[in-house]
Amino acid sequence: MPVFVLRDSDRPSESYDAQAPQNLTEVRIFIAFQAIGGIGLLAVLLTVILAPRVYRHFTWLNFCITWLIYCISYLLLAFSGAQTSREPPSYPLCLTQASLIYAAPVLVSMSTFALVLQLWFTLSKALAPPKAKQRDCLRDGFLLIAPYVAWLTEVIVILVIGTKHPEDVERAGHFVYCTISTGRPGNITAAIVATMLLIMIGFDIYIAAVLYKNWRALHKSDHPFQIPLSLLIRVAVFSLVCVIGIGCAFVFLASVSYYAGNIIISLMPLIAFLVFGTQRDILRVWMFWRR
Repeated sequence: MPVFVLRDSDRPSESYDAQAPQNLTEVRIFIAFQAIGGIGLLAVLLTVILAPRVYRHFTWLNFCITWLIYCISYLLLAFSGAQTSREPPSYPLCLTQASLIYAAPVLVSMSTFALVLQLWFTLSKALAPPKAKQRDCLRDGFLLIAPYVAWLTEVIVILVIGTKHPEDVERAGHFVYCTISTGRPGNITAAIVATMLLIMIGFDIYIAAVLYKNWRALHKSDHPFQIPLSLLIRVAVFSLVCVIGIGCAFVFLASVSYYAGNIIISLMPLIAFLVFGTQRDILRVWMFWRR
């Protein structure tokens, strides 16, 4: 049975008290951004599910769900009360969070890419005759399941690495979350996320080019699947934000600045909520007093 080994950054010592104020400030900021983003996304998700006049495609709903999983993964230590305790978290808890936080960026990058792909499929349908529904079902099933398959695979890989090297499982020096000190898990995650986001941005540019070329034809089309301009703008905005995510991945890979990396990591769910959760029909449901 693996033994959880205390590392110097987690050992109760005088350095704990000396670093605590700065560390706790960073932890509070990190938790606040993650919690606000998570609560906002949950509110949006419940609004779409419960409000009869608000409709979103399943890829949009899945996008919100995956970002909620992202928030929960990073807040696991806070939920357990082991965030800033003098004693390090238990080995099972720390390994569980480490596996979840390394896999979470893969999950959200793939669900975001699925949203972009769905936008492209909708655009293609508006420009071409409808295709067979059977093919649509297979495609939709892939868009729904693929992010979770990749996420679960990554979780299992990290669990295996952490189980074989329990001495590398530790609470990060800034008390924010648990990690695996060897660079391999971070390298794997950064490479996958960077690749996914670069492909997604390429799709965004291609979609923009197709839209520009066929804008008049789309406006004159009687096809029922019209694409709201607001959705296009929001996807484009979030894609630009994802460029920051690529930078964050490489910062994490190079271990240049944990503070800057942690702030960007915690801001991403909040940005996702602000970009996709502030659409007019959702805000109309929330502002019930104006009816």
